[in-house]
Amino acid sequence: MPKVEKIVEENQGFITFNQIQEAGVPYSAVRKMLDVGTLEKDERGIYRRPDAYVDELYAWQYRYPKGVYSLESALWLHGLSLSVPFEPVMSFPYGTNTKRIKEAGIKPIIVRSNAEEGIVEVKAPGGQMVRVYEIERTLVECLRGIYRIDVQIIAPAYKVYAANNKINYSKLFKYAKMFKVEKKVQSYLEVLE
Repeated sequence: MPKVEKIVEENQGFITFNQIQEAGVPYSAVRKMLDVGTLEKDERGIYRRPDAYVDELYAWQYRYPKGVYSLESALWLHGLSLSVPFEPVMSFPYGTNTKRIKEAGIKPIIVRSNAEEGIVEVKAPGGQMVRVYEIERTLVECLRGIYRIDVQIIAPAYKVYAANNKINYSKLFKYAKMFKVEKKVQSYLEVLE
């Protein structure tokens, strides 16, 4: 059992079924911990100590591993928005069946190309790491007309990004070209200068 406890400790009080398998731990060890109450089943495939908090954002990502937090959710996770998204937004590769994803209360975005481009990990409020598109991709993607994101969300996000004095022009324009919004990105950056 010490191996399970070590993994639990390293992961802020939780362990997933995949981690159990990767570590070569027999499920019976986890079963014993469940029986004595040192672990609880949070949801299918996620176990936690009774005093640990498993972030819902992490749980959704575990349940839908192809998903990457994007748009408004990514802005919030990167600290560029104070508005907690009412409905979390996740991007999925083309061909993903979104029926169950929608039923879970997630707004799925289907990405036809470049779904794996610019993925980073950030800490969710609960302390677990989640996959999210990097800041520059998120800022640029929010400008695509197809998503209809309110300017009241986008403009402050660009201001916070610029205030951090780490504007990465090459990444911004790489994504602007990818998503065909070069003029929009240029106009936002001109306002900030």
